[in-house]
Amino acid sequence: MLRRTKDTKDKEGRLILVLPPTDIQVIQCIQSEAEHDFYDALFKRSKVQFDQFVAQGKVLHNYANILELLLRLRQCCNHPFLVMSRSDTQEFADLDKLARRFLETNPDSTTQKALTPAYVEEVVEGIRNGENTECPICLESADDPVLTPCAHRMCRECLLSSWRTPASGLCPICRQMIRKNELFTCPSENRFRIAVEKNWQESYKVSKLLECLESIRKSGSGEKSIVFSQWTTFLDLLEIPLKKKKIGYLRFDGKLVKKQRERVLKEFSETNEKTILLMSLKAGGVGLNLTAASNVFLMDPWWNPAVEEQAIMRIHRIGQKNTVRVRRFIVKDTVEERMQQVQARKQRMIAGALTDEEVRSARLEELKMLFR
Repeated sequence: MLRRTKDTKDKEGRLILVLPPTDIQVIQCIQSEAEHDFYDALFKRSKVQFDQFVAQGKVLHNYANILELLLRLRQCCNHPFLVMSRSDTQEFADLDKLARRFLETNPDSTTQKALTPAYVEEVVEGIRNGENTECPICLESADDPVLTPCAHRMCRECLLSSWRTPASGLCPICRQMIRKNELFTCPSENRFRIAVEKNWQESYKVSKLLECLESIRKSGSGEKSIVFSQWTTFLDLLEIPLKKKKIGYLRFDGKLVKKQRERVLKEFSETNEKTILLMSLKAGGVGLNLTAASNVFLMDPWWNPAVEEQAIMRIHRIGQKNTVRVRRFIVKDTVEERMQQVQARKQRMIAGALTDEEVRSARLEELKMLFR
């Protein structure tokens, strides 16, 4: 196997691939007083729960619960509305139908035969209580979750991206073969508890993004931009001010089928009417070519820095003729700043700078760092 990177040089010391430079900057965002008060109250409540796990010596036993606490803090940095995206006491009218579907006998399915009423009730009860379980693929709290016929819950985009073909693939947990048409969305009445359009308020991070996009539009350069976020609910929120300001945009996420994805990418590349692409960080694959854009906005930090790097590499690759400007949004004095330290630690782990013992203790130390 031969591996070639952008830093690979020929025998005479010259780069084998010459690309335009990248300009990567961090935009530090400072929360408004109202945003800070909301975040501070959420952080204090979360820290109390985390400290209880530490005192009991059960941090890693409650890892999924801690990820849920951190998820809300991270979402709060983007916009407080995201924290209100699910109700703790939601009841869904079609839960009984969901349970019956799982328990329907199918002589051709070994998966459904293995499902017991007790297990199905546990899954349904979790949805009824508004629980947002960890996706087994990205290890994040599941975003836009789908349920498989084998009653496993995960991010829609993560699951579809893990398959070798668009139409079918294996369940990452039980390895059963699943067809795409067998998946169904976890039932929900509303993604937000409040009428977000009626009560719309811009967070500081959203305001800074809009300033950047407006500046590019007013420059008349015709440059195209891609806005990445790991949460489709945040992309939903971003659509509100873009529509209000009559800024044309396109949307690319896991809900699009293959033909829709191709149509969106073609329109983004070939027309100048819509120069902004709202894109889920999980959508697409390594081979996705987005060289039509030269501006990249990373709205939220990811646990694994390689995921952010992959998003940038979709734009900074063969075919790119312009300098690629990357802007990473980080809210000052929040969990996002401390996540940057976690990313640096992971980079050292990737580089082999940490010993095996340090790797084993890294997870616990990272969690303590985030709740400092």
